[in-house]
Amino acid sequence: DVLLTGHDHDLAIGYDGRTVMVESSEEGNFVTAIDFVATVTGEGKDRKVAWAPSFRVHDSSTIDPDPEVLAVVKRYEAELSKELDVEIGTSAGELDSRSATVRSQEAAIGNLIADAIKDSTGGELAITNGGGIRANKQYPAGAKLTRRDILSELPFGNSTSLVEITGADLKAALENGVSQIEQRAGRFPQVSGLKFEVDSKAPVGSRISNVQVDGQPLDSTRKYKVATNNFMLTGGDGYTPFT
Repeated sequence: DVLLTGHDHDLAIGYDGRTVMVESSEEGNFVTAIDFVATVTGEGKDRKVAWAPSFRVHDSSTIDPDPEVLAVVKRYEAELSKELDVEIGTSAGELDSRSATVRSQEAAIGNLIADAIKDSTGGELAITNGGGIRANKQYPAGAKLTRRDILSELPFGNSTSLVEITGADLKAALENGVSQIEQRAGRFPQVSGLKFEVDSKAPVGSRISNVQVDGQPLDSTRKYKVATNNFMLTGGDGYTPFT
């Protein structure tokens, strides 16, 4: 009767007269309460129950923090700051990790992360899922990047992986990556060491063309060493060609 979800990170409410659906955005930005009024008529075999929902959407930025909880948060933040607010580099260009960017198009921060995965594993190329890039923010050119920034961008604790697959499987993996581009699904591929073209209006499974690895056309029978993360290696986000 009631579906509570957060997977797509939308603020959405739905009721079709039978089923209630509520999604409350992400990061605790909103909390949606559902009130139900139930009415009972008749008795015995004639007993009927009807119900109707009403919704209260709370913007958490307007809520005053509980003083005791806030004190605990500040104490932990002070401890974390010693470990996380440590500069590790400077971005020469702008970086954009907003969900709408990393889940729909090539992004500089996606290239950076994919480059790092490729270099650290010794792979010929790398594919990582845009949905694994999570901070949802913009960094201007010259921004000082910290350990906190990296942990915010890559919070899942994934490990890097290296798999050897054929060019045909590689193309199938890329097709999966763009199969839900209209929904800005997290499977969108951020890559290193390869280029490809996408026709988002083509049928699913036929959207990828002109794949090049290190400047050479993709060979469907050749085996390539592909660097990725362990979530995708086990078929996460639909990347079954890696398994």
